[in-house]
Amino acid sequence: MEIEGHPTQDLIEELERRGAIRIPGTTAGPSVESLSALTERLGTSQGTWLFLMANAYDTGFDEFPS
Repeated sequence: MEIEGHPTQDLIEELERRGAIRIPGTTAGPSVESLSALTERLGTSQGTWLFLMANAYDTGFDEFPS
């Protein structure tokens, strides 16, 4: 669960403000459909891919106690 003020979420939001684009994917790479749409929108350009695992948001604070 993404929580307001989570350091990972804050970093992603700051990168997006600076022009980063969030694209879903797996360890095999970005989603082919999303990548095609991005290429149509921006053309071919240089950049850096960042793989952020889904559990990066797991802090233990957003789970209900057992």
